[in-house]
Amino acid sequence: MRNFLAGLVVLVITLAIGAAGLELFVRFVYSDGSNFDIEMWRYAKDLKQVSEIPGVGHEHRPGSSGVYMGVPVAINSQGLRDREYPLEKPEGMVRVLMLGDSLMFGWGAPVEGTTSKALERRLNPAGAPPRFEVINTGVGNTNTAMQVAYFVNKGYRFKPDVVLLNYFINDAEETPRKKENWLKDWSYAAVFIAGRLDILQRTYFGKADWQQYYRDLYRPDAPGWRAAQQAIAELAAFCREKGIRLMVVHYPELHQLADYPFTDVTAQLAGIAEREKLPFLDLLPSVRAEEPTSLWVTPEDSHPNAKAAELFSQAIAEKLRTTYAELFGGAPSDAPAAPKASNSSMPKGG
Repeated sequence: MRNFLAGLVVLVITLAIGAAGLELFVRFVYSDGSNFDIEMWRYAKDLKQVSEIPGVGHEHRPGSSGVYMGVPVAINSQGLRDREYPLEKPEGMVRVLMLGDSLMFGWGAPVEGTTSKALERRLNPAGAPPRFEVINTGVGNTNTAMQVAYFVNKGYRFKPDVVLLNYFINDAEETPRKKENWLKDWSYAAVFIAGRLDILQRTYFGKADWQQYYRDLYRPDAPGWRAAQQAIAELAAFCREKGIRLMVVHYPELHQLADYPFTDVTAQLAGIAEREKLPFLDLLPSVRAEEPTSLWVTPEDSHPNAKAAELFSQAIAEKLRTTYAELFGGAPSDAPAAPKASNSSMPKGG
């Protein structure tokens, strides 16, 4: 018995040392911000909190900041990755409020390289007093239902003239539920291993690949897609009641553009917009001729970079001018170049 207990103690100590070694190794090797899983986990741990608003799930922690994927991120006192805005809209100002997920947030891109800020530059003539504000309310890992819940409970207080529901294919996911897991809450190694296991399952053990995963989100009985449709209808009714213009903007999945594999999903979303009598913009034509990887923030991460943001903003600005000429008819057609970020603030390969 004594030998057994001694052996058990040695085994436990050995495993503990091995686990500690693995943790230190992962923290050291991936301290450069290059691992997507770890960086997204750090972002959630550092900058997010559980929201008290029903249906929102999680939101940004006001006043928080950090560096993720090599890019500085700062959250203002209103929980936005943006500058501060008074709730009372300045006289003569036209406000556009952008709803969306990590694409709108600008994951992996400097703040001036986000679609929201590219659009704001494009709408405002250089050197003239600004007439247009574009407010970025994007939060990573949110879906359409969560974004709508935020707007109808809180975001509407910015009194926007126009709301853009910026839709990406994974916005039909179900609302995530926070699960208490001490290991995943604090261990880099646990997050890294979970990511590697997911890749192995998709590659060798029959777990749905990325294309099949997206397609499964749009099964007729998929709860996330049903919730997304209900949320769009709710948002349309809310904006009509408040006299707010609303447009649905579809962002393409950037892995395969020339022969886009999800045109049927785009058509479904366009059908929802038509049913709700909403203007609809598909951004695929704005980037279809581009090499997909030239639009990614890094060679491994297909979130849109500053180049994609400029192309998207040009298409959005043109749609706003033609759809709401009474507000945007005088807006310029060419945008000033984005300010150059220092090398330290740009993600590798971005």
